[in-house]
Amino acid sequence: MSSDDLNIMLRSFRRRLAVIRVLRIALIVLFLLAFIWADQLDEPDDKHMMFLVFAAAVLTWILLVIGSTQTGREVQTASVLLNIGKLDDAEVWLHKAMGRFSLSARGKVIACQQLAALFMRREQYAEVVLICRTLLRRRLCRLHSVWINTRLLLADSLLYMDRVYEAYQAVRPMYDVPLTLADRMKLLPIQLRYELAADQAASAVVALKEKIEIAELLDAPRAALVHALLAEACRRRNMRPQYNFLIERARLYYDLDKLAERYPILTPVVADTNTIVSDLPEGHA
Repeated sequence: MSSDDLNIMLRSFRRRLAVIRVLRIALIVLFLLAFIWADQLDEPDDKHMMFLVFAAAVLTWILLVIGSTQTGREVQTASVLLNIGKLDDAEVWLHKAMGRFSLSARGKVIACQQLAALFMRREQYAEVVLICRTLLRRRLCRLHSVWINTRLLLADSLLYMDRVYEAYQAVRPMYDVPLTLADRMKLLPIQLRYELAADQAASAVVALKEKIEIAELLDAPRAALVHALLAEACRRRNMRPQYNFLIERARLYYDLDKLAERYPILTPVVADTNTIVSDLPEGHA
């Protein structure tokens, strides 16, 4: 998908959400007026019309639920495909979900956020930033997880683009709301990358024990990343015992050379580790 195609899709996304908002308000007003009108009729016409209005309201609600359910299934299918690496197929399903007519804004917002995650997997960071900022212009107070994930995707992309201050601005509001353990697990690697990029190693080593405990809960690559980032912070703060422990833990989880290729900020600790390993007697490396 080109940048022009993405811009067209996002404009359509904004228009659809505006239409959904207007139509929902119009339907509520229409049914209220219909009930008031039916109530003012003489008996037995009022009971007959009241029943018809009620039946129409129920039928409309059922149709809306069916449309929302179909959108939800398309988003769920796209999410599964995204998780197993079938990005092109996932994109097709997300296009379906975002293009389907529905009065459910929730499904379309989640589909848009999943589209940002898809571009993140493709390392198209400028597109991720564009999508996330489009989403954050909306009020996502009822979609807390979408709000959290959107801010994390935005900050992550900005860090890859070396836009450090903007990355901080993306995650700053998260510190003002309660975060679950899962949220903190997702935030920690991004927070540490920002603090090291901003030369705030002192902040990175605050509550070091707690951060290590969270790191132990992560999958192997991210656990290695967090341990290595904390090791780099300790290296900068001349905390040698903590550094030795952290870098050894990081080596147990994942290949640090691969991590350094993706995160150049780890180059000093990886180079230091490789030097130590190369200096060991044969059979001890």
